[in-house]
Amino acid sequence: MGRELNLDDKNGEREAEPLKPFLLRLKANLQEYLTPPWPLLVVGFSGGRDSVALLHALWRLAEDSGDFALLAAHFNHGLRGAEADADQEFCRDFCSRLGIEFCWGQAQGLNRGGDVENRARRQRYAWLEQTCQQEEAKGFGPVWLLCAHHLEDQAETVLLHLLRGSGSAGLAAMRKRRGRLLRPLLDVQRADIEAYLTANGLSWRDDSTNSSLVYTRNRVRGQLLPLLQQLNPQAAPALAQTAEIAAAEADFLAACLAERMQQATVLADGVALPLAFWQKQPLAMQRLLVRALWQKAAGRSVCSLSFEQTEAVRLLPLHKTIHLPGGVAALKNRDWLRLLRQTDEALQHRRAKSQAGQLKNLPKK
Repeated sequence: MGRELNLDDKNGEREAEPLKPFLLRLKANLQEYLTPPWPLLVVGFSGGRDSVALLHALWRLAEDSGDFALLAAHFNHGLRGAEADADQEFCRDFCSRLGIEFCWGQAQGLNRGGDVENRARRQRYAWLEQTCQQEEAKGFGPVWLLCAHHLEDQAETVLLHLLRGSGSAGLAAMRKRRGRLLRPLLDVQRADIEAYLTANGLSWRDDSTNSSLVYTRNRVRGQLLPLLQQLNPQAAPALAQTAEIAAAEADFLAACLAERMQQATVLADGVALPLAFWQKQPLAMQRLLVRALWQKAAGRSVCSLSFEQTEAVRLLPLHKTIHLPGGVAALKNRDWLRLLRQTDEALQHRRAKSQAGQLKNLPKK
């Protein structure tokens, strides 16, 4: 299995010293989750440099403490043919040499249609969650899912969300924990990961699509972030710090929002909020309330209203109605701001009316 690494063993301190900062940071970031009963860490393992470093470091910690079990979970998106299959075999061989349990999944239908990147991500996380649930059913507990996102990944995500016009919740970017998902390297820089790989003589697989400028994230990584680092060499840590600040502010606003949503009345076909109460709120809270009301009316866990749609509701005149995504209509009278689910008949009527209007405006032959 390899030499055990005891981080507190002074006799092994000289040999362990180059590895110590990385391993200690990882151990500290996971400490609160490695509690009895014996936990299982399911590691999303692509075979890339970041996931190789994470899985190997976890193996070293497991060898040292024996407090948790490891399962490497590889998802083959099937988009790169033989290259993707070679990645899978690399991952299988890597785990075999270290004695780490390995499992893999296969994507379905990703080569059809647009938005491949997002569909691939959704399928991957759905499979990883299913894998965790299956392990829980075997009696493991707790089961955590670990991904190897690091500080530069966080900086890229902040930039992507900033370019989309996100608020504080979006600028918070990736969280160190979301449900069972843990990101224990989120405060670790890429240079530290590369130093760990070099010190251990580890190899990894490079995904050829990571150099393609077709993908927006790759352009941010390869063009925008390096340009910002010319202006400020600490641009990536600064952006990650922005995410940390925004996350704390977003959590505070979420608590304030939840308190104010107690004033809402749930209706048979939607939700209503006293208009006078809503109008007394600060501008930021008015916007948050509109989005929360839409979520409740539409039955969605995530709000898909654009900024423009949110503002259209906020500025809606009395006794006017606006139609929103998710089959929801917003209207105001003197007493209430209402967001209501529209019936199938109403939606069909709207579609028919819209189609009739389009036909009417067609040029005559």
